[in-house]
Amino acid sequence: MKRRKVAVLAAATTALSVIPGAAAMAAGDGSTVLSNSGVVTNTPGARVLGAAPATDAMSVTLQLPMRNVARANQLVAKGTVLTPAQYRAQFGASEAQLRKVSQWAAKQGLRVTSVSADSGQVSVAGSVATVNKAFKVSMKRATLNGVRGLAVDRSPSVPSSLGLSGVAGLNTLHRMTTKNATPKLAKGLSKTASGGMKSGARGINTPNANGATDGSAACAPYWGDHLLVGGAGKKYAQQSNFLCGYQPKDLGRMYGVTSAQSKSPTIGILLWGNDPNMLSLTNSYMQSKGFPILPASNYSTVVAAPNAQMQDCGPNDVIVEQALDVQSSHAMAPNAKIQYYGAASCYDDALTASLQKMVSAHQVTTISMSFGTSSDVGMTAADKDLWDRPMRQAALTGISVFASSGDDQDNSRIQGGDGRPHVGYPASSSFVTAVGATSVGMTSTGAQPVVAAWENSYYTQPSPTSGPFVNVTASVGYDGGGGGASAVSAQPTWQKGKVTGSTTMRMVPDVSAVGNPYTAYTIRARFYDPATNTFTTSDEAIGGTSLSSPVLAAEVALAKAYNGSSIGLAAQKIYSLMGTSAIKDVNAPRVAGATLRSQSGTIYTIGFDDKPLSLQSAPGWDNATGVGTPNGWAFVTAFK
Repeated sequence: MKRRKVAVLAAATTALSVIPGAAAMAAGDGSTVLSNSGVVTNTPGARVLGAAPATDAMSVTLQLPMRNVARANQLVAKGTVLTPAQYRAQFGASEAQLRKVSQWAAKQGLRVTSVSADSGQVSVAGSVATVNKAFKVSMKRATLNGVRGLAVDRSPSVPSSLGLSGVAGLNTLHRMTTKNATPKLAKGLSKTASGGMKSGARGINTPNANGATDGSAACAPYWGDHLLVGGAGKKYAQQSNFLCGYQPKDLGRMYGVTSAQSKSPTIGILLWGNDPNMLSLTNSYMQSKGFPILPASNYSTVVAAPNAQMQDCGPNDVIVEQALDVQSSHAMAPNAKIQYYGAASCYDDALTASLQKMVSAHQVTTISMSFGTSSDVGMTAADKDLWDRPMRQAALTGISVFASSGDDQDNSRIQGGDGRPHVGYPASSSFVTAVGATSVGMTSTGAQPVVAAWENSYYTQPSPTSGPFVNVTASVGYDGGGGGASAVSAQPTWQKGKVTGSTTMRMVPDVSAVGNPYTAYTIRARFYDPATNTFTTSDEAIGGTSLSSPVLAAEVALAKAYNGSSIGLAAQKIYSLMGTSAIKDVNAPRVAGATLRSQSGTIYTIGFDDKPLSLQSAPGWDNATGVGTPNGWAFVTAFK
């Protein structure tokens, strides 16, 4: 989809969001009540706990109405790509408007932290007491889906003369978390010097590529290299011991992009915080694996100073996610320039401020976001618009944004949840490509006898040669790529007639890539031990849709560079490739699984795509893997 001149557009297209951009009412005293920015504590599962401490720090964002938003949505639906200058001319806010809002905020005692003409937003910080007074509200302590935070008791009021359409951030019950996963049943197994998992069983140096039993309990470097079970002890037609973790050289082979790896796209990664050791860690790892290093000239960081809310965000743990994103992106695209943006916290306002900076700078071709929430309910329209504005701009200016679909299947079994299926945000936005996860069993030759959805069930068995298989998923825990119907975003035009489950709401995911932690990717990272308050550097196998998203983003970045294309919203192009050789349909329920013997001696079989909850692969689009997964070089050459 080459850049083209904007044609005159007629007839409105399908709305991209079911929530209106603004809902204001005159209060009769020269002020406006912004009903799109208020109460979320009527959401099922929410609880109000009492008044918020007056001195607690808050960050909120004041929103001006976006100019020509209906036209912007029409252009996105048509796949039109503009230059940044064209975007600003048609949709940006005026400096006079932004200055007026900023001056009012300062008079209220709020500190202006960022101003964006592109998004028409002014971000400010202040205490609860200051926010209460400025917006005529009372902030409360509250919980929702296991998240503790603040919630407003009523819709905020602002002077009508400001012309504001919303105030985002008055509810902090929508905190983002990373979406990576480890092979939990393998914890406690020791590590080899090279980082792969091992056990004391025989056969560790005797690969068995055909998958026949060799009796070894060792993890398999590649699919079928080791298999503990046999005979009646083998549950699935395709079975292997769980994988030790793919290496950097494997990801490019897996997705058939080696012929495009000489290209040098620029890849963006959005998270919070930053590990200053990331480049040296990455390069020591790459060197140990005989893979090209990431030159310092190809890695840059834009890191915001942590704010008071960072303490809620696991700042010592998110650096593992940073390592996963950086090292998988580099493995896919070894000549790419990687720009890492570290937000001030994991809250919406901080992340969207960094996202807006990255989009406005317009130096990246793709952006990966390996985080999300367990549910997209509990957001005000203003909170949702906080994300949609920079993501809409990205789509319109040729930047492809990807988001992890989640690691808890349909989220109906998450701790603290409401027991109902949900999809998370930002994956359910219609301005991003939502990435689910697959289980990929690749042999040492590069063949892939297993490509299945990541929706695991767990079984125990009494011996390597016999059943019965006892389903213990409920006690082990539910994991798998996220999917289902959005509660807040209407179905975009490019999903119409191609998805199942709903004809009106946005369906997730759009596409999928490797993510099952039992067919994971090995990274080198600093792991934090809270008991000793120390870090230990080690190589670990990590999966989850946190792996899937950067893998897809890197592949699309390579494809765009190879083809010279300027596609913005990748999902539109991906859906147009359904049914062609560019997309591999994923439809392998209950045909493959991995085996391991735990440290205690229990034999487990992990069934891939075993439908423990409501998600399962099917022909065509499905709620576990979307349209499927990129089919090697055919995908690269078709993405234009």
